[in-house]
Amino acid sequence: MLNTTRIKNINRVKTPCVFDTWNNHFGAYFLESGNSFFRLYTFSDVKKVELEVKPSNKSILKYEMNYAGGGIWSLELPFGTVKNGDRYRFIIDYKDETFQVKDPCSMWQDSYFKWSRIYDHSLFNWTDKEWMCCENEKRISRLSNQMNGLTPVSALRIYELHIGTFTDEGTFLSAKEKIERLSEELHFNTIEIMPVENTYSFNWGYDGVDKYAPNHTYGTPDDLKELINHAHKCGLNVIMDIVPNHLGPDIAELQKTGPYTDGENCFGYKFNFEKDENCVQVRDFIIGAALNWIINYHCDGLRVDMTKFMCSDYTMKQMVAEINFHAPDAFLIAEDGRDNDARVIQPFPYLEKEENELHHEAYIEKIRSNNVSLSALGFDSEWDFPFHKEIASMILGSWDCRIKNLSSFDYSLRAAQTRVKYPMSHDEIGNIDGTRLISKVVVNELNLCNKMADCSENEKCKLMAHASHQILVSFVTGQLENMSDEERINFYNKNKIAVDIPVEKVQDAYFKAIQMHMLAIGKVYSIPGPKMIFQGDESANLSYFKFFRKFSIGPETYLKEKGYEPGLPAFLDSKLSAVKVSDKYSYINKCVEEYVRDLNLLCEHNIALSSGHIEKTFVFEQSDTHAVHCKKIYNEVFSISNFKSTAYYKNYGIMFPKGKWKEIFNSDRLEYFGENKYLNEDSIKEHFSYISLPSYGIVFFEKII
Repeated sequence: MLNTTRIKNINRVKTPCVFDTWNNHFGAYFLESGNSFFRLYTFSDVKKVELEVKPSNKSILKYEMNYAGGGIWSLELPFGTVKNGDRYRFIIDYKDETFQVKDPCSMWQDSYFKWSRIYDHSLFNWTDKEWMCCENEKRISRLSNQMNGLTPVSALRIYELHIGTFTDEGTFLSAKEKIERLSEELHFNTIEIMPVENTYSFNWGYDGVDKYAPNHTYGTPDDLKELINHAHKCGLNVIMDIVPNHLGPDIAELQKTGPYTDGENCFGYKFNFEKDENCVQVRDFIIGAALNWIINYHCDGLRVDMTKFMCSDYTMKQMVAEINFHAPDAFLIAEDGRDNDARVIQPFPYLEKEENELHHEAYIEKIRSNNVSLSALGFDSEWDFPFHKEIASMILGSWDCRIKNLSSFDYSLRAAQTRVKYPMSHDEIGNIDGTRLISKVVVNELNLCNKMADCSENEKCKLMAHASHQILVSFVTGQLENMSDEERINFYNKNKIAVDIPVEKVQDAYFKAIQMHMLAIGKVYSIPGPKMIFQGDESANLSYFKFFRKFSIGPETYLKEKGYEPGLPAFLDSKLSAVKVSDKYSYINKCVEEYVRDLNLLCEHNIALSSGHIEKTFVFEQSDTHAVHCKKIYNEVFSISNFKSTAYYKNYGIMFPKGKWKEIFNSDRLEYFGENKYLNEDSIKEHFSYISLPSYGIVFFEKII
């Protein structure tokens, strides 16, 4: 048995299986002895369970499993009986029926029906020992407050990606070839992979039914390990997005297997975390899935999808307690959605010190019996919904029932320091119309609301979004300016636009949208704590990111629930390479990349912007500007943002914090698609000073004395 406690400098590199340090496991795996072990949770009144094994080029072998009570059946087979990759399934005799089912905890599932494949985690040749021992300074760990030399969770600079659309091939191995650039050239320090729980087809990943098995359409378990191993070699931490709040429609096998579900929620079939005595085993089932990604796949952290819809804060707390004990360096980020409920990221007091196993198990039993306080759920951070909504309303004028309000934005910003901040994630891009922030800005700038052909109000929003996208794509690909007047009018009519919009106005709207997109990103980087950008936004990519999913046997009605048809066409539209920008405008993408790269470097070199705190904020309603003073030990950074088109040339008066200041970043630089006009080359010596400030721009100053 391997002790994974990082404080003792023992790593998890050679762990043959996650469950060597966790007793409440299910599934099939190889023991350190070479024997294979199978453990299934099913209905408590099942009469008999048999294991069928289908070795390569051999006839099927059948074994009767042993009942351990509480619906749990297990069996250990001698060394050599089964080999890595062999297929197996369970035969359940239940209520005068016999069910052949796959393993609910299958770690290798290349077909929806019946047969699972046993997977030996110990065979993969990991080369990231230094990383896993926390001996690499780029490694981010929740133990940074206990051990010197580790990077804290607050320093996360996350690049969120979707394996299926990140590359043309849409595989783990093709992503491996591409991620090096994220670290080496753009200076992100973390990738967050949208869920890869097996869904058997193109999918966002949030409807997985095999919670332990990587989606076989992306590659094998070894392929995913290759990607993560390479990420660590490149200095990238890896966050895996997991979905413990529901299952997709393809759950017929699971419902035959045991009492895993309890009705439905707004996403699909929910887990039985609270209903009856079976909830204890179901909690272990989902916690085992979380541990699987951390231990077996060397993920550095988890992003846990919509935790409030787990409808079980006890399960949330148990997940944190188990992971903190068995993989204490791994960090956990919730997407909770309860408007930053302080309990979610309130740490457990007892987890701050090293605990023995007996104490831990006693505490877990208290959680199992719902006999603990829920005043602290223990996550290390969470997605900041309120901040996102406020920054989006600042850029777009209104968003999700919020109206642009600088004071309200300031309030959300000050509360955002420990939470993951982002301008837009996959949700805000994909859930409504599939268009990115730039396209949404252009809707306003071209006043498309008043230029659409007759249509209902419900249709208008969808039509405006897609019209904006089509106009921008035709512009950046060079098609729009090459159209004759008649062709352009026909193009607009085809997109339900009733008037002709000159190319010059489209260009102006696009250029302004680029500025505002960059301002939103810059503002995210002006605040201490974790930061995130969605794939493509680092280069102002205009490809759609539509909602898409397909099921093996699930109802087709699930495919028709967004503002577009979320099937194969939506998936192909969402490839990062879907929009081919002409040479004339490709320089803009390079400018935005340069901007994001330098923001990442800015945070890397200024601890006030990563693990610091906000000393003070300043709201200037009249000029629509906002300033933030951040501090950490010797490092102080003061940033000013301008949310208006008015630019100031050495005539914007502002009170600086005491000291001498030097400009270290300005969005008006030529290499950032600026003019090089509104730069501040002289140091700031006076408490009250006049500076230059670009329109829809942001400038950063560092205290030098």
